Amino acid sequence: FPAFCQTLTSVLLSWSSGTKKLNLPKVELLLQILFYSMMTTACFSLLFFLLSGPFRDCLEAQEASHSTSGMYLIKPDEAERPVQVWCEQDIDNGGWTVIQSRRDGSVNFFRNWDNYKSGFGNIDGEYWLGLEGIYNLGRQGDYKLLVELEDWMGKKVYAQYSSFHLEPESESYRLRLGTYQGNAGDSLSSHNGKQFTTLDRDKDAFSGNCAHFHKGGWWYNACGQANLNGVWYTGGVYRSKFQDGIFWADYGGGFYSMKTVRMMIRPID
Repeated sequence: FPAFCQTLTSVLLSWSSGTKKLNLPKVELLLQILFYSMMTTACFSLLFFLLSGPFRDCLEAQEASHSTSGMYLIKPDEAERPVQVWCEQDIDNGGWTVIQSRRDGSVNFFRNWDNYKSGFGNIDGEYWLGLEGIYNLGRQGDYKLLVELEDWMGKKVYAQYSSFHLEPESESYRLRLGTYQGNAGDSLSSHNGKQFTTLDRDKDAFSGNCAHFHKGGWWYNACGQANLNGVWYTGGVYRSKFQDGIFWADYGGGFYSMKTVRMMIRPID
């Protein structure tokens, strides 16, 4: 989105920080909206979604009659401030909060602990919501995880886990998963119960640092069957000394890098 859209978004985020619902000075807000929305209809759409929140998660947004996929403002119960997320309202009855997205290699995922804790990227493109944000979402109730993967032939497969949450930072955001179902193969259960590792914080079961070899932060074992935060390689099969692509070992193997992946969570029905 254009810079002026991002500027207004920042204004709204700062105004809404620490609140359950936006409570903004009406005249000042309307002037801001009129000025910026004259520039682009895309910006106006963004404003509509942001002004409608914040919601606890994307299911609450859907239940408030927001059935269009796009950027929304959410504020989990225990979060200090609201954050932008992409809500997926078109897949499997909607209500999915996207916590990770890879699609074009535009964002570097080889980052340190602080980055992975707070989040990074572009909500309408590639992004990582942030470990603290994901943790706060999972604290609100019982959630499930959907992993959507697309290969370079355009085929989409999925892996769904019946439950999902993270433990707090004191436990290095340890991953907790339920049972698997899907057609992508179960490449994540071997990471269940593992702590999160980054290039500057080694919590894996390997003698070295898996994040260095796989070029991204993840819940590594030693090192594991999946890494969706690796290097975005074009074409699928890639050549590298290490398995550092975006791989799901049960689909394509460790040296096949997926074209697109998304991780999203939703309250259990």
